[in-house]
Amino acid sequence: MEKPWYKQFWPWFLMLLPFSVIIAMIITLTIASQQGDNPMVVDDYYKKGRGINAQVEKVKAAQELNIEFSFEQNEQTFTLSYASGAPEQLSALKVNFYHSTQAEKDFSETLTADAQGVYRGTLKYGEKGKWTITITPFDNRWRVTQQIQLPAYRKLAIKPLTYGV
Repeated sequence: MEKPWYKQFWPWFLMLLPFSVIIAMIITLTIASQQGDNPMVVDDYYKKGRGINAQVEKVKAAQELNIEFSFEQNEQTFTLSYASGAPEQLSALKVNFYHSTQAEKDFSETLTADAQGVYRGTLKYGEKGKWTITITPFDNRWRVTQQIQLPAYRKLAIKPLTYGV
């Protein structure tokens, strides 16, 4: 006499395949729901595109003014000074540092010039790496963006380049 189906190997083996897919799907959905929103996905791409165009205009304004900075690092401090295109009245500068791979390390500083026209700031993270530095004046009329490698062992020229937008 034959065994009933539920005591045989093959029905259970064949049912195991779809059940394993269902379990894998549940695990995947659980992991995906715990991760939250993806910062790389933009909800309003039109608005983001308009913002990028506005930033390009600010870079062009910096190019027209021939603005260039000299960046120098000494341990955990840095100095910025105009190499060309300095305005008659030196205003405060907002300097943003964006880490190339770790957004939680991004930071910004608002700097004012000393009597010699030198802006001084402090670096928050002393580790090596590629950073994008963005400099804008207090009135936000122009923008200078460039990628730099820290630590900087020599004086760097920071110019308004359109690729950094």
